[in-house]
Amino acid sequence: MNTSRTIRCGVCSWPLPPESWNPESAVACPGCGTRTQVFAFPALARVHVGAAPEAVGADTEASCFYHAQNRAESPCDECGRFLCRLCELDVDARRICPGCFSAGARGRKIQEVDTRRTMYDSIALALATFPVLLFWPALVAAPMSLYFVIRHWNSPRSILPRTRIRFYLAALFATLEIGGIGVAIFAIIRFLPSIRPQL
Repeated sequence: MNTSRTIRCGVCSWPLPPESWNPESAVACPGCGTRTQVFAFPALARVHVGAAPEAVGADTEASCFYHAQNRAESPCDECGRFLCRLCELDVDARRICPGCFSAGARGRKIQEVDTRRTMYDSIALALATFPVLLFWPALVAAPMSLYFVIRHWNSPRSILPRTRIRFYLAALFATLEIGGIGVAIFAIIRFLPSIRPQL
């Protein structure tokens, strides 16, 4: 057994076999007979914790994106970069590279590396434009559109580079609709009493 993974008796320093680790009750040391109880992480008993990377053997072999001297073992499931055994990170049953792992950590999405995003700017623009064809839906949709613009202004917009133009248009259309609705309501309140006696 590798000495780095050996647990020794506290009395006689005799190596304790892995089958004596994590028992339900204390076991006797094979060297001195002292009853002892050892609690160890399961990873300590693994013989093959990790494999060393292999050097590139020929010019035709693919090398690791991060270590040009190491042979590539697998591609990143997210970005497709070739990875050596040092760079492979197993996350949610997927192999990803350190770069994608860092991107997921910054976005607090380690359990699911960014592959999709909600397009709040498109939702806001749709809420501002579609209901304008009918009066009553605009009463609800225009304020909702402004809410999406304000609430999600700094939210990630897309995996691909994307400007805030949809947010600007949504805010403009929604403000115009709310202003138009306000003018229509004011006109109805202001002029309806003067029209009613003539009827």
